[in-house]
Amino acid sequence: MSYEQQYQPPEERPASRGMNWKHWTAIITVLALCCGGLFLSSTNFSNPSNTIRDNYARAASLDEGGGTAYTSSSAPATVASQIDASANAVEERSSGGVYYLQYTKHIVAVSPYEGGSKILLHDYRSGYNHYSGIFVLWGWSSSPPSPFRGGGPGSGK
Repeated sequence: MSYEQQYQPPEERPASRGMNWKHWTAIITVLALCCGGLFLSSTNFSNPSNTIRDNYARAASLDEGGGTAYTSSSAPATVASQIDASANAVEERSSGGVYYLQYTKHIVAVSPYEGGSKILLHDYRSGYNHYSGIFVLWGWSSSPPSPFRGGGPGSGK
C-alpha cells in the first residue's frame, strides 16, 4: 500500500452558516447595553413623589391648583430640606415663608399650615401655572429644566 493510499487527510468541514456562541454573546451584550441605556435615560433619580408619599400625611381636602396635598408637623424649612435631601431639586427658592423645589418633572411647594407644613406636589406644568407669578420673577421657565447640567463645546461654560 502506498503512502497516498494510507494517508487520508481529514474531511474538510463546511463553513458553519449558523451563529455560534461568539455571535450570541455579542448580540446579548449589545442588547443589554441598549436596554440599560434606555432605562437610565428614562429614569429620573430626582423624583420627590415617593419621598413625599412615604413620609407625609395625605390631605386630599387641601389639594389646590392641580397639586396633591400632604401635611407635616415640622416647619416648612425642615420639610423642604428633608425632601431636597432625599430627592435633589434642580433649584430651591423661598418667598414669604413658602419653599419651592423645582424638579425636572415636578414642583413642590411647602408652606406653613397649622403649626406645621402643607406640602403641595405638582406635576411641572400645573405647578408652574399655579405659581407662575412668582416663578416669572425668578426666571424659572415654563418648560421643565433638563436633568443634565453641563454641556459640550460652545455651551458658554
